[in-house]
Amino acid sequence: MKGLSYLWRMAGRRKAACLLILLFTMAATIFLLLYPGFIKSTRTRLKEAYESIEVKGWILNAESYEEPVIPGEQWKTLRSSGYFSESSAYNYFQFKLYPKDQLEAQAGRDADDAQKLQAMQRMLQQEDVQGKNGRMYVYDRFASCDQLIRIRDKITWLDGYDESCLEGNERICIISDEFGYQPGDTIPFFASATMEDMAEMCGIFRLKVAATYHGNITAFKAVMPIATYEELCSTATEAHQQMGDGMVWPFDLRSFVFTVKDNHQLDELKDYLVEQGLSGEAGIRAAIDDRILKGTVAPIESNLALLEGLYTFFFVMVTAIGFFISFLLARGRKPEYAVMRMLGESRAQITMKALCEQFVLCLAGVTLGAAAVGLMEKSSFQLSICAVILLCYTLGAAVAVMLTVRVNVMDILRDKE
Repeated sequence: MKGLSYLWRMAGRRKAACLLILLFTMAATIFLLLYPGFIKSTRTRLKEAYESIEVKGWILNAESYEEPVIPGEQWKTLRSSGYFSESSAYNYFQFKLYPKDQLEAQAGRDADDAQKLQAMQRMLQQEDVQGKNGRMYVYDRFASCDQLIRIRDKITWLDGYDESCLEGNERICIISDEFGYQPGDTIPFFASATMEDMAEMCGIFRLKVAATYHGNITAFKAVMPIATYEELCSTATEAHQQMGDGMVWPFDLRSFVFTVKDNHQLDELKDYLVEQGLSGEAGIRAAIDDRILKGTVAPIESNLALLEGLYTFFFVMVTAIGFFISFLLARGRKPEYAVMRMLGESRAQITMKALCEQFVLCLAGVTLGAAAVGLMEKSSFQLSICAVILLCYTLGAAVAVMLTVRVNVMDILRDKE
């Protein structure tokens, strides 16, 4: 209690200097307690940018402007890698299909599948019976096909089927109603062994009509699931091997478009794509359009790095200003220190008293600042920051006091006279 009374009397003789210490430590505390909020808001903006900006990529032909040829196994590896939130792929091949009325005229209205197949084989040999050629597209999901999305209101579905049917492996198709088939019909069609040249025919495939659409789409006449396409390629290849002609139906795709799942893993994804041989050396390469993301997050990351780096600078400034204020205050009290030395007090005692005075004033300022912040934002109070402010200021004050109390009593008293 006596010590506090002594400190109060010492502070009373330097009211302006003591008020300056209180105001500075209070202001520094308020600023440094609110400062983490600036960093937090910047991190939130950065997180929102990474989560809200969509980064897409695709696989290109590295050697020409033609569509790439993507091995099916590589596509399955990429799709299951976990790097993509969404992806879409497709392929297509040429097919020949006889309209329903022509097929029934040859096979009979109530013909079974075997009779329909026999009728189709006869029709192929009859020059006067012309089938319709078209493209069969294969997709991994309904949303991958923009043309289907545009005509979704014109699609008539078989009971129990919907847009998710393209994600399965059932032998189904969505076909134009111009062929005369209805949902639920099973249709046989011929496909090209080379996927392009109808001069070379492969066996007859049969698909159930899951849906029909009205109108004309120039890109294709029918759509089937990729999983079904893979199974048909395998079946056709095995059939040719059994016949000994060595013909192969490769399970390839002509496009792979993807959306990056986690933009924070963008560099990791790029390395992974290079490991998968998509750097262009194998004829195909991956391209990722991350220009918008980089243009958005780069300045935010720069600001965040600056804000985090300034933490050390601010605490150094607290130490430096603590030294400067304490040095000026102690320098003006040299005569007092000289008298205290004449009264028998040691330098260590004087240093401890002066330093204790600075510590108490700093503690009072920090407490007032913390209380002010607590009233404004309770979540912003951090005891560790208050402790570091108190430590830094006290350290600077300690250096200033130790340099000042080394006085020559006689010189000071002589100057005073």
